[in-house]
Amino acid sequence: MRNRTGLIILMFASVVAMMPNSVLFPAEGELASHLHRSLGFVGWMVTAYAIAYVCATPVLGMISDFLGRKAVLVVGLCLFAIGGLVPIGFDNPVLILIGRCVMGVGSAGIQPMVDSMIGDMYPRGPARRRAFAFFAGAIAVAEAMMPFLGGVAAAIWWKAVFVLYGSAILAALATVRLNISKQGAEHDERITYDAYVQSLRVAARMPVLAATVLGAMVFGVIYFGISAMMPLAYGGAHTSLANGFLFLPLGFCWVVGAFIFAKVTHLRHLHRLVLCALLVLAGATWWLGDARSWLPLLIISALWGAGSAVLTTVFTWVVGDESPNAVRGAMNGIYNAAYVLGFSVGAPLFISLVHHVGLQNACGMGAVLMALFIPPLCLTYRQAAKVKSAPVNSLKA
Repeated sequence: MRNRTGLIILMFASVVAMMPNSVLFPAEGELASHLHRSLGFVGWMVTAYAIAYVCATPVLGMISDFLGRKAVLVVGLCLFAIGGLVPIGFDNPVLILIGRCVMGVGSAGIQPMVDSMIGDMYPRGPARRRAFAFFAGAIAVAEAMMPFLGGVAAAIWWKAVFVLYGSAILAALATVRLNISKQGAEHDERITYDAYVQSLRVAARMPVLAATVLGAMVFGVIYFGISAMMPLAYGGAHTSLANGFLFLPLGFCWVVGAFIFAKVTHLRHLHRLVLCALLVLAGATWWLGDARSWLPLLIISALWGAGSAVLTTVFTWVVGDESPNAVRGAMNGIYNAAYVLGFSVGAPLFISLVHHVGLQNACGMGAVLMALFIPPLCLTYRQAAKVKSAPVNSLKA
């Protein structure tokens, strides 16, 4: 029961961590107008957050391995709220960008800590995979609802978009009361610096972890490129509320997929799942280039939700299972930093491509990039599965 309550609190924190840019995309035009800035300033808000996040995430991950996850998570949630609420009281662009940097540092102490704490709470196996699947479902809800909530909030009052960030305070208060018992004897001994460095070296030499980190980056680039391009494909009125509706099928299918994975935690052939997901995502991205009405866009959104459910769940399973216990915080930090680095590149990259080569060509490039990553990722996962299933004697030989 304690772990179940802890998991709910951690999922709430992860939902908060999905807000920073998801609520901005549907309302970017209105925000720029009220801030008396160009649309590019909203892009700088996204970039400032991403740079701070990418730089801080691996560092905070390492700190958490020594000082504990809970303290880093609580501080991260508080910084997230402080930085996010700046535009409510100040319209100075420099202060707003500084606030976004503070928010990025705070967010760096949220998502990786949630990943790592789930790994601490559950032993390796079906229980941990089931917890990660529920966690992926929470992320899916956030991915679907945050753009919609951002559009609704901006339609009511433009500053309400930033008020949403204040929910991090509630998450911090809940986390303070969190009491997580780590599973497994490997957590009982305090690790030394030398042992920690050695564990990092072991993790760095594991192809399956390297492929997963690179896969998260590629997925982040294409996913946020799609998020930026999808409203552009619709030829109707680009209101914040209308743009938010486009993402609802994505979130719904992501949630359904995540809860399916919670029931099938014994899956072994992960490379086959990844292959199917990448093919679906590449095909949907290609189709987006020709979509000009609501129905195909909603189908494309649903396909992206289904494919994303597969990839993100498999990625978290692999990082959670394969990372050495001593450096779980560091590896989750690197994994999350790679994803956010991809997203920080994806949105501006594909908006620029649409401007220079057109929507259809930009979508074609995204589909090709997704397809090119199929062989290395699937082959690496397949080889890792073979090594795991090999008899002990043959490994010694």
